[in-house]
Amino acid sequence: MRWLSATLGLSLVLAATPLTSAEGVTPAGLSISIHDKSVDVRSDEPLAYVATVRNGGTATVEGRLVITVPTYVRITYSQGADQTDVSASWTVAVPAGGNVTKELGAYLGTIPKGELRVTTLVSFFLGDAKAPTIGSADANTIAGVTDPARAETGQTAAPPVAPAGLPMAWIAVGVLAVLAGIGVWWVTWRRRIRVRKSAEGT
Repeated sequence: MRWLSATLGLSLVLAATPLTSAEGVTPAGLSISIHDKSVDVRSDEPLAYVATVRNGGTATVEGRLVITVPTYVRITYSQGADQTDVSASWTVAVPAGGNVTKELGAYLGTIPKGELRVTTLVSFFLGDAKAPTIGSADANTIAGVTDPARAETGQTAAPPVAPAGLPMAWIAVGVLAVLAGIGVWWVTWRRRIRVRKSAEGT
């Protein structure tokens, strides 16, 4: 499966190229997405997700739509779904040119230390497929936690800038003075060592 990723707001939306089904047919125009209305999330707050499978092809596509939440998230609402502790699954038929949408309510428990995002996955399993045909993810940033991907600008660091009012020539003079001072200290220290050794030898 080939995964393509892109950033949309604070959510990561992943699109995938459909796999060939057991019958040897590859659905065209099939896509999936998941999102919620939260911005930065915090421990002990509700979440509400909307997942949508879109069928841009010319034939109905049948399969299972599965939403999977992190282990520290508790599912509170998944009407009509087969539910486990961390997932909800619906058997769906997506008409040609149409879409199917499912909603999932959840409660965000205590976010483990070290987590950078709260990531919920959605997958579509074509027919009786054991592996997902396409998938997507919603990755919310966590309040008070620095997200490296969000902070990254892709720009190289700017070279150091001299403080205003301090010409570069004076900075060069200062650096040379420091180096000269280090040189004098080194010569003096070595001279003292030699004098001490000479005194000890007499």
